[in-house]
Amino acid sequence: MRHLAALLLLAVSAVPALAQWQVFAEKLPKPGTWATYRMETTKAGQPTTTSTVRFSVQPGREVDGQPHVWFTVEPVMWLGSRERAPLSLLVRPDMDRALASRLIENAQEIVFSNPVKGAYHMTREDIAWVSKWANLTYASELSADTPAQETIEASGKTFACERMKMLASTVTDPPMVPKQTIEFKGTVWRSDATPFGVVRAEWLEKTTKKDRNREETRRLTLLASGWETPPVEPVDRGRDFSVWRLIFGR
Repeated sequence: MRHLAALLLLAVSAVPALAQWQVFAEKLPKPGTWATYRMETTKAGQPTTTSTVRFSVQPGREVDGQPHVWFTVEPVMWLGSRERAPLSLLVRPDMDRALASRLIENAQEIVFSNPVKGAYHMTREDIAWVSKWANLTYASELSADTPAQETIEASGKTFACERMKMLASTVTDPPMVPKQTIEFKGTVWRSDATPFGVVRAEWLEKTTKKDRNREETRRLTLLASGWETPPVEPVDRGRDFSVWRLIFGR
């Protein structure tokens, strides 16, 4: 039983990874819009690594009479996956900061497009079950920083930005498995002149589990943005979510 619990914790431990993407989900742009960011990650005693993160919006469907869109972040790992792939959330496009800060619980569906194991989708009931089992709690806050305004250069342009302090935390405390806490503390430079409202973001990410601590510093900088004609079928939902497949077939 303890081994099964440990496997399930490995699966749910990636749920909190959405905390840093919430700042991109406020007032989403029209379907077909995309933006890419350079991600720089630094760990103590190791060289900085660089990768690219892409955000996009595609047409969705109505839920309870409200229009929804697919908000996609890629490539990321999700629920203990060994592969990185697009993660798509069916959400309202007009979320304010408060709603965006609760991104997981406000998503009507979540699709992980695993290129090796195949895509699968989670309903509200699925993500609620996983969150409840893991005793997942999280908080996210953006507040004015000093100086309040700052000029940032990115993607060959100069942006007049609102400088914001970012504080976030996520905790998983499932039965029979050590409690894990992830804390995010950093700065976000926002501008309405960018599709997802963010020019740059940087933060310290601290993970604590029992007596072990891990710290990483991350920086995201806008590289490019644009619009393309949305596909007719923007997201392949794949198979239904199964916790057994999640544990033993990651």
